[in-house]
Amino acid sequence: MSKIRSQSAFTVLELMIVVIIIAVIAGFAIPNYQKTVERSYRRTAEANLIALHGAQQIYRSTYGTFWGTGDAAAINTNLALNIIENGMTYTSTGATAAAFTVTAVRWGPATTFTVTVTNAVINTGGGNPSCAGTCP
Repeated sequence: MSKIRSQSAFTVLELMIVVIIIAVIAGFAIPNYQKTVERSYRRTAEANLIALHGAQQIYRSTYGTFWGTGDAAAINTNLALNIIENGMTYTSTGATAAAFTVTAVRWGPATTFTVTVTNAVINTGGGNPSCAGTCP
């Protein structure tokens, strides 16, 4: 008489249930991860824009006017900063004796951060153009 071994294996139904559970978990995790990454970029941009604000105020107190327009390399050189772009593009525009604007853009217009300074008032805009600068 021969012994029959019992074989254990997963059925297709069991495997499909596991795949569905993993898909549901990923469905919740991926959007949260993307929001966290965007928040990180926003905080980095805001920190750099605040550093730019301080550098512009120092430049203004030295030369009597805000520094003019330029990209990140020109900003770093003229304002003695070391802003690392890391996927973000910084541009200074609209510098006058009374105000300046610096914009940080990551991956095109979808994520734009703006800081506008008039004298000593700093106003950071939102990370979503549809919010028109009022995003939390």
